[in-house]
Amino acid sequence: MYKKIALLLLLAVVIASCGARKTAVTSTKKLTGTQQDIIDYGMKYLNKPYRYAGKGPNAFDCSGFTSFVFKEFGFNLSTSSAGQDKQVPSIRKKEDLQVGDLVFFEGRAHNGRVGHVGIVKEILSNGEFRFLHASTSNGVIVSRSTEPYYSSRYLRGGRILQENNQIAMANKTSENDNSKQKRVSDKRKNAFTPAKAKEQVLIKAPKTQTEKEIEVAVAQNPNTPELKEVESDSLIIHSRPVTQPLSDSAQNKQDKNGISQLVAQAMTRPDTTSIPKPEETNVTLKDSISHQVEPGETLYSISRKYNCSVVQLKEWNPQLGTVLKSGDLLKIYK
Repeated sequence: MYKKIALLLLLAVVIASCGARKTAVTSTKKLTGTQQDIIDYGMKYLNKPYRYAGKGPNAFDCSGFTSFVFKEFGFNLSTSSAGQDKQVPSIRKKEDLQVGDLVFFEGRAHNGRVGHVGIVKEILSNGEFRFLHASTSNGVIVSRSTEPYYSSRYLRGGRILQENNQIAMANKTSENDNSKQKRVSDKRKNAFTPAKAKEQVLIKAPKTQTEKEIEVAVAQNPNTPELKEVESDSLIIHSRPVTQPLSDSAQNKQDKNGISQLVAQAMTRPDTTSIPKPEETNVTLKDSISHQVEPGETLYSISRKYNCSVVQLKEWNPQLGTVLKSGDLLKIYK
């Protein structure tokens, strides 16, 4: 009886922890049109059985499955996982992987050689990924890179889709922008403010020799009618005739007014900074041509023929349905 209760409690804890972990690492990034098309097409063959050297569509081996999927989009891949690894540019860091990239693993021998390949289906928030592949035991399935068998055998990634390079660059630009914003925020904390200007103005500078001589002369001849002006490195000093000594309160008021004027002058600065206006650019559509869809053609093969992207084809031809039909007319802007 106690053993049954203990087993039930253990099972409940395992289920709860698995569910929480799955929710924590789910990614919310949106896919491009080509990425989504590749994953959707590959998922059509989910649970198809494994067969050595199987090229589809009823059975696959690992490299047969990846070559079958990408052939639909105009790519001719090698018939072996090692050949595909040599055929595409390598991706060394997991965090640089994108949906639609290939991922390569060692075989059972653990000899450092490529023995298995799959397609990245989803990027997880913890830097790991889920991938679609043909496994020897379960056929076409979706697995996680964190599973012990695959995590211990992962080697590197490989990039087929050129648009994934643009996505990776955009992600790095976003990271750099965030870092730049942080540096700007730190600089603003130490920026020059009116309060700091007031503090700097109220600090008396040491008197120059000329200023000292003028003060001595005024003290010795307080009733002189002459007005003298001497320019020093820091300010202009005026000596004026004194007909009546100022009271203490009047003297304090005069000193305060002088300080206030200095503060106002220090805080008033001409704004000479100007931001250039962005140049205006005129975007015009170029001449278009028509293309009649032939049997066996796909949007991707057409995009490669005219050196454009699948997304552009869909934007130029909003009348297209979910299935491309033979005989459809497409507009191509060159």
